[in-house]
Amino acid sequence: MKVLSYPKFSYPSFWNGYAWCDVDVYHLAPVVLVVLRDQGDHEGTSVTNAIEIVARKVRAELLAPEGLEGLETYWVHWSRADGVASVVSFADKECFEGPQWHYLSPAEFQKILAAFEAPDPLEAWFREGALDVERWEESIQIHRSHREHN
Repeated sequence: MKVLSYPKFSYPSFWNGYAWCDVDVYHLAPVVLVVLRDQGDHEGTSVTNAIEIVARKVRAELLAPEGLEGLETYWVHWSRADGVASVVSFADKECFEGPQWHYLSPAEFQKILAAFEAPDPLEAWFREGALDVERWEESIQIHRSHREHN
């Protein structure tokens, strides 16, 4: 179930000022799902490049006040620029260091949201232009192909 939705959540940009992303938090005891949606007009450092900073700030400012900071948390990052959604895991879950991205297909992303009893926000995201399924699936194929050749 969705606990909160925070559009334009700001975080420090690497060069100056702040950037922003949309954040949705879902909670289904004892697990939390945080969805970070990096928009094309984030006005600074992308979530991809600042994931550690964003995760720390989300924990401190959104999860902690809701009493969710100590629970097992899954992080999903949607990059509008790359057209890809990923589960992000951290080698150090306490300090949010050593991030690794695991690409999701649209069906996998919908399955994760359904597991958290989330209403399907993908349709709304398609309408607002935040998601493009064809580009998303094409990006996944490119990323997987690149990994296979390296």
